[in-house]
Amino acid sequence: MTNRVALNIVFVVGLVFTVSSQESKSSKITHNQSAPILAPEKLEQVQNKIAKIDSHLQAIETKRAFILSSESETQLASRSGWFASMAEIQEQLIAKKTGLINYLKGFNDE
Repeated sequence: MTNRVALNIVFVVGLVFTVSSQESKSSKITHNQSAPILAPEKLEQVQNKIAKIDSHLQAIETKRAFILSSESETQLASRSGWFASMAEIQEQLIAKKTGLINYLKGFNDE
């Protein structure tokens, strides 16, 4: 009879220890999975990249306005494929900028 009581006590103590251990592990995992923090240097790098992209997009628009102000420049740019080339570059820049903005939002949302 004492063996059964001792066995039951060992079982209960083991069960309590296992449950306590699992709760401790789950709280550590939750704590470690908190929102990542973006280093200030990395934040500045990403913001600088976005600013450069904005500057590049503005330069394209300025050049487009200049070209469209002169019929001879417009014809020359059309023949050389400049408008199509700049449209493609603009799409790439906008996609890159969107990716960088989403990257930053990923740190703000979590």
